[in-house]
Amino acid sequence: MPIYQLNNVSETIKIGVWKITETKKQLLEQLSTVGFNESTIPQKKTERGLKEWLSTRLLTATFFEKVQITYNPLGKPFLDNGWNLSISHSNDFVAIIVNKQNDCGIDIEKISDKVGRIKHKFLNPSDLKNITTAEHLTLYWGAKEALYKYYGKKEVLFIEHLFIKDFSPKKNTFKGEINRQDLKVTVPMQYEIIEDYILTYTL
Repeated sequence: MPIYQLNNVSETIKIGVWKITETKKQLLEQLSTVGFNESTIPQKKTERGLKEWLSTRLLTATFFEKVQITYNPLGKPFLDNGWNLSISHSNDFVAIIVNKQNDCGIDIEKISDKVGRIKHKFLNPSDLKNITTAEHLTLYWGAKEALYKYYGKKEVLFIEHLFIKDFSPKKNTFKGEINRQDLKVTVPMQYEIIEDYILTYTL
């Protein structure tokens, strides 16, 4: 079982990362051992999408027994035991964060300067002052994705409504800010580098 990382950040925040190396059959066999009903498995997903789906459920099972993932009308995931949940996929990596008390968001992204092609869509002038490398660029994109998932509603403009504060290359913590008419909040955030990926999440 390739659990890449499990991190009990606190009594109310847990993070899990899975690196998919198994076949679909192997993932299905593992899922059956933790009590999942195979009839609930989506039939229309691509093989890659199905592997991500299965790995996500296996990760949640490392933290809780017999827990199910549900979705609100806007598509935001939750656990049926009352914990908040956020999910991210990138290539072979799947990452989740669960938070008992607050909304949460997580994102995992491969470090790349390809994001630079759309930076004008999500970076404001204050963001651009701090970005000097592909790593920083990827971090900002991932952080804003995590904030978007934290907010959990549509019609968010990354460049106008989501902000990164107190970022410094010398530390792995910073702040995210959501500035919407219905929600104005500052959220503690953290990042870490996993191989050539950046994992970013709310605290």
